[in-house]
Amino acid sequence: MTLGRKKLTILISAIVATVLIAAIVLTTVYFCTQNEALDFVEIPVKYLDAKYQSVVDKTDSYLGHPDLVSTDDGALLCAYPAGHGKGDIIMQKSTDYGASWSDVSATLPDSWEKSQETPTLYNLQFTDGSSKLLLVSGCPSWDPDDEYYADGFNCSVSSDDGKTWSEFMNFYGVEWANSQPAKSADTDTSDPLSPNYGEDGKVLPYDVIVAMSSLTQLKENGEYVDKWMGTFHDYDFYNYTSILTFDEDGNPQWSQPKKFLHEQRDIESKADICEIEIVRAAAPNDDKLILIGRGNSRVTNSLIAVSEDEGETWSEFRELPYALTGDRHKAEYDETTGKLLISFRLVVPGVKRNIFDNSNFTGGYWVAWVGTFDDLLSYAENGNKTDKLGEALIVLGTTNDGKADCGYSGTICKDGTFVLTSYGKFEKGAKNPYIMQAKFKLSDVL
Repeated sequence: MTLGRKKLTILISAIVATVLIAAIVLTTVYFCTQNEALDFVEIPVKYLDAKYQSVVDKTDSYLGHPDLVSTDDGALLCAYPAGHGKGDIIMQKSTDYGASWSDVSATLPDSWEKSQETPTLYNLQFTDGSSKLLLVSGCPSWDPDDEYYADGFNCSVSSDDGKTWSEFMNFYGVEWANSQPAKSADTDTSDPLSPNYGEDGKVLPYDVIVAMSSLTQLKENGEYVDKWMGTFHDYDFYNYTSILTFDEDGNPQWSQPKKFLHEQRDIESKADICEIEIVRAAAPNDDKLILIGRGNSRVTNSLIAVSEDEGETWSEFRELPYALTGDRHKAEYDETTGKLLISFRLVVPGVKRNIFDNSNFTGGYWVAWVGTFDDLLSYAENGNKTDKLGEALIVLGTTNDGKADCGYSGTICKDGTFVLTSYGKFEKGAKNPYIMQAKFKLSDVL
């Protein structure tokens, strides 16, 4: 072998050795800097057995962000968009409490096609004993090149347990904005009821995201009335309430949206509070409401506040423990035990999954916190000075890629049996999120 060839062989060997050493070092660093979201949870973690999980809908495309409602005739309805947030609304129906599902999308109104946002579902119980089902879908703007634009929100009503639905009715969108007077010298834009104005002084349609993330029946003089307080947010992370009532003909009426956290705007804007859930205390102490908000900026944990005046004012926000930190909280009582279950997407803020991760949070789990309303109230009132963090955190689903694209869910409980539907890539090898059901009793897990 010539001297030149020997030098080349040595050089190649050195390069290969360097690459191998670098690969070993980087791999070591990768695994040594791995962060697991569940390691931060302060209460016992339980895993739902796979036998309590089932697929509601799975296709070759993205399915996500479902909600769930129980009808008065005993059926379950699950609605979700055929896409990430926006897309035609799909609806599945179960007449056997989640044992099987059938697609009823062919019966839905034409206006539900090309929905702009994740739909939310509610069963409204009126004081005269009647009921209506309500579906709401926000109309936010997406990216500048998208066909969708800010247009308030749409809602649809069913008076026959979801067999038929009204076409979408639009509120506080482009048509409404064009009917409003332009800003004048006397306009008080600091008023929480003030609309938003463009640079030309004209009223802008509301840019509504996750409408209505919560919908709470209100009380007056200690008695329930036919009024419901809905919440939503916009891209500036202002959170609004709008009060739902119905006219004599049964048509929905929504009050002028109100920026209801304006007195705590500093923390609202710092944390980017959004996707609010409101939980009412169980009777007979149901004069208290608790608010749980997502901290989208990932510089705080999720936040909590309490109201004793039907949402008119709220206590100072406090950060929740990791066991309740994440996105899109949905709460439901188990009337057989009095316990409260809150489903959400677990997110630990300010913590990278590993040193090479570009995000400032870690997650990858659809979970359910189990505790009591008093646990929440104690935290709202005492913050981290309380030891009432809840009973357990149940892992309902784990994404196969570790990404926090999961966890929005509908949550129902009947006779102690919970049915929840969510989305995510929960199966090994799944390329797109699909709709999965978790059906169980607390005694099956705890």
